[in-house]
Formats: sequence, C-alpha cells, structure tokens
Amino acid sequence: MPLLRSTRPDRRPRILVINPNATEAFTHSMRNCVPAHADYELDYFTASPDSAPLSIEGMYDSVISAAACLKELEACLNEWDGFVVACFSAHPLCHVLREKTTVPVMSILSAPLLLASTLGGKVAILTTSPRWVPLLEHDVHSLGLGSFCHHIVSSGLRVLELESLPREQVLHTLGRKAREDLVERAGSDVIVLGCAGMAGLENEVRQQCGPGVVVLDPVRCSVELCAAALRLDAATAKVGVYAPA
Repeated sequence: MPLLRSTRPDRRPRILVINPNATEAFTHSMRNCVPAHADYELDYFTASPDSAPLSIEGMYDSVISAAACLKELEACLNEWDGFVVACFSAHPLCHVLREKTTVPVMSILSAPLLLASTLGGKVAILTTSPRWVPLLEHDVHSLGLGSFCHHIVSSGLRVLELESLPREQVLHTLGRKAREDLVERAGSDVIVLGCAGMAGLENEVRQQCGPGVVVLDPVRCSVELCAAALRLDAATAKVGVYAPA
C-alpha cells in the first residue's frame, strides 16, 4: 500500500490525503505543494494500480477507485483525525468515509467551492477534458453547490497529460483558458482549479489571469478546511444520512 507517513514523532492531529487513482506522481505533486503546518501532520495515500485506475475519467472509475481505497484502508481508518479525498468530483469515497468514521472528511470539489463563494461573486471551475464538464455540472448541482459556481470550462487537457506533458505547455494551456474563457469572456473573479493533478499550479495560472483574480488550489483549500474543522472540534454527524449502517 503506497502510504507516505509523516516522520514527526509528536502526536498532533493527523490528516490523510487520499489519491484514489494509482498515479503516484500526482500524490507527490500534492505533497510538494501543501506546506508543512505546526497544527497537524499530513500523510498521503495512493491507490494500488492492481485495483484502481491511473486516472478517474467518469462514474465507473469513481466507484472502482472508491472500492480499491476502502479495501486497503478500512482496517486502519482510526489512525487519522481527518481525511481529504483528492478527486475533483462527488467521489463516493467521501460518503463511505463519513459513514465509516466520525472525523471530518473533505472533498476537493466542495471545500474549495465553499471557500470561493466567500471570496468573489463569479466563481468558475477550470477542469481537464471536455468529458468532465457535464460530469462536474451534475456533481456541483447534486451537492447543492450550483449557486456557488457560474461557469465550468475544459482546458482540453486529459488528466494524465497534466503530468506527461511539459510543465510549460500545461501552464500555458491552463493560463490561456483561464484568462480568455473565464476572466475575459465570462467575467469570473474566482477560479478553482478542477483537478488534483493541477495542485501547485495556482500561482502561475493567477499570474496569467491578471491582477485581482483569485485562483485556488483545491487540495490546499481542502487540507486547510479539514484542519479548521479539527480546530473547531467538529465531527461528522452520526444521526441522519451518516448514521452507522
């Protein structure tokens, strides 16, 4: 099980960032872009290539990857005080973890949209391939977040191309689409990067969008909101939808 643990010996709250696909390069990118914090420890998990897809491109991949992660992690879920599910979708693993545990579970789709709604008036998502536009429209509305997101645009890049293509090409493509399609045409003032594979790219994209535009990394937002929930001593409710089965 590819699990990268913190090496700190002291007992602080521990958050597990779960990459539900099997591409370890994405996990390492997330680890490099989320700064160390005095309040909590971060561990990272990558799903096994034996049972999970290399990228998540639709609903089937989401279900398969959720089952793969649960199979590997179920026996040790009580080791962590919070979870971040690092797939930019209404990933089923979020609901499973909320039912199986009492700790905060953050989705990198919902957490940054909730934060973005406090930072501007026209929030948009810059996603990967065109396939993800209708999927995200569905997921955003199914989560009750439709009023927080006015536009979703595809960058034209497939998920794995975020890692396989030269960094300069990826940044140019993302920056151009963000500036032309979202800022100039749609009037967006807050842009959420719509894939865990875009972790760490927010500053470069922001520079291409012009002054005053906010660009959010969904992984960093979700880790910080999970940490905030822990500081508030907030837990997942155990009556109602997430009551034990």
